[in-house]
Amino acid sequence: MLAAKANMIQQFNHRNIKILQELGYEVHVATNMVDAGSMSDQENERFKRWMKDNDVIAHQVDFERRLGTIKGNMLATRQLKQLFRDNDFKFIHVHSPLGSILGRYVAWRFKVPAIYTAHGFHFFKGGPKSGWLVFFPIEWFFSFFTDTLITINEEDFAIAKKHMHAKKIIQIKGIGIDVEKAWTVSEEYKQEARKKIRNELGIPSDAILLSSVGELSKRKNHRIVLEAIKLLGPEIHEKIYYVIAGVGSGKDSLINQAKSFNYEKNLKLLGYRNDVHDINFASDASIFPSLQEGLGIAGLDATVDGTFLIGSNKRGIADYIRSGVNGIVFDGEAESLSKIIKNKKFTVLDTSFLRKFDKKSIDKKMTSIYQQF
Repeated sequence: MLAAKANMIQQFNHRNIKILQELGYEVHVATNMVDAGSMSDQENERFKRWMKDNDVIAHQVDFERRLGTIKGNMLATRQLKQLFRDNDFKFIHVHSPLGSILGRYVAWRFKVPAIYTAHGFHFFKGGPKSGWLVFFPIEWFFSFFTDTLITINEEDFAIAKKHMHAKKIIQIKGIGIDVEKAWTVSEEYKQEARKKIRNELGIPSDAILLSSVGELSKRKNHRIVLEAIKLLGPEIHEKIYYVIAGVGSGKDSLINQAKSFNYEKNLKLLGYRNDVHDINFASDASIFPSLQEGLGIAGLDATVDGTFLIGSNKRGIADYIRSGVNGIVFDGEAESLSKIIKNKKFTVLDTSFLRKFDKKSIDKKMTSIYQQF
């Protein structure tokens, strides 16, 4: 199991590792556990303990950020080659652009089959031209080194089937979430959570509460929500609260944006939270305005929780929204989002079609993929 940064393994592959172990494999993880990516030092330490407690053999590889430097990539490649010399790997499963490139190259040199999960290609409809100019040729070239390519949304699957050359191209519905468990939560519990969260944050019971979950970054695009609220005017937006659960470098920018139209008291930046489901239950609508996602687990979690979901009409997000049924998509413009918020029609009619995202279904497919080797 290989990724440039440890957070890719920690966030997306606990269950895959357990599946492999249940199939009788000894599992090795090769990743950067020093510069571990988008997780805290505490989470990184918990993940390393989890690997040790679950008999996973961990290897430090000094992958750099993004596509790395020539010097850094040469070092990581040498480290990977040594791993392949020292171990008789049956196959590898690679993640993240840099990890997948170097991992597949070294695996090809050692004649080891490679599975690659694309957690959202860096080129997509409506995306920047740089993604198509840089990442598309790289993905196309390295698809020749790929035995099984796994995509997690409809758009990537269509592109892969048309342009990529992996021996097998498969679509799964993300990493899977516990849909069935979410559907067992009682209405009584949801109402209690609604009261608890609103009391904690000082939000009146009759106010409109909009929420987002995700890092405070340009890609997550929380600023568009503030722009939309501003367009409603002070008489309306004083009755609307917007909370964001997440951390990131964009915190000050969002605070300053809210201050520019006297909205800072109604914007609540909550930092990291482990009760996002309760926040979903407390919300009238969840907003997932990202500019780019592979699938977007936070948005999927919200709609499975029964919260009305307003999502940007982007790859992955639109895969689990049926407009007028469990939510609505918007075109990415503040004006259209503002109209949706103003209408306040946040009624969920059905979520039964989301069963295909359940982790049991995903795990069954991953077991089948691993069994082919």
